[in-house]
Amino acid sequence: MPQLRKPPGPSRRRAVPVTALLAVGLLALAAPAVHADENADEGDDLEQTVAPEEENATGRAVLDIGHVDIGPRFVDGAWRIQGRDDSQSPPVWRSLTDVVTRVVDDAVQQAPDNPRFAFLDAEPGSDLHVIPQTQAPEVVWLGWNTQDPEVMARVNRGVTLTMHGVDGPGHLAVFLQNGDLGAPQVLWDGDEPGPQELWVDVNTHTHANWVFTEPGVYVVDFEVSAELITGETVADRAPLRFAVGEATDVDEAFATTADEPTPVPATPEPDGAQEEEPAAGDESATSSLPAVLLAVGAVAVALLAAVVTVTARGRRARRLAAAPEAPAGPEGDAS
Repeated sequence: MPQLRKPPGPSRRRAVPVTALLAVGLLALAAPAVHADENADEGDDLEQTVAPEEENATGRAVLDIGHVDIGPRFVDGAWRIQGRDDSQSPPVWRSLTDVVTRVVDDAVQQAPDNPRFAFLDAEPGSDLHVIPQTQAPEVVWLGWNTQDPEVMARVNRGVTLTMHGVDGPGHLAVFLQNGDLGAPQVLWDGDEPGPQELWVDVNTHTHANWVFTEPGVYVVDFEVSAELITGETVADRAPLRFAVGEATDVDEAFATTADEPTPVPATPEPDGAQEEEPAAGDESATSSLPAVLLAVGAVAVALLAAVVTVTARGRRARRLAAAPEAPAGPEGDAS
């Protein structure tokens, strides 16, 4: 089983070969605890083809049932992150800003009493709203794909999905788990600061468990980026909105945006470490400038005069030393 790797630096790149995880089966959360779905077909509903003629839909949409994938596309030549709504026939692609994913109350399950799931940040037996890794009939099935034909033709190897952060009343965790009851593979953890990256090869389609500990509005700051075969780097960033629980107002979800990072205040200079600059229009500060210049000029003139005087006296002394000795005058001085 491939292991998650943490590279150096502030961000975490989780290089998980998703196709390898899918090949050994999938595990879904199911009440009352996490267990393997032994009856799940390994390739059930995961084999799909994205047609190049699939259209873009406009206008707000609340997606609460059916199959939805997040993925990149080129829209009028521009790289965009969108949601592929498979509840329509044929499927359509929607801008993430037009979409709220509703997690209905049929998605409620109980937190498992298992230390391997401590990352869920939930008390054992407490209610969780879960979008499962394997499809449940009454719950939206959210995943991602990199199967758009133009994306596969122009992208070099794969794309990076990045969760920059999440705002919500509770904790969000996204993870994969194998059908062999292996340890959960945490992809994104809403409690961790900084960007969390996931590498996904082109022509990939997968689904994961999305677990919310409290009902309410959640907004994920989401980005998809890639290097094209031409060497150009492309990226797009958009909010991924959830209305968790049927009592949650969908309009509130549409109106909510992810909080911008709070700027770190500059460290104040210690007293006396830096002189204050004169404020604009401060006549007392500007009026002292001519006096300073005059004082500096006077010092320079005085130094120049002293140099001239010393030089002149040196020359006179040399002339006197070279001249023949003159007879003494009445006062005994040399004349």
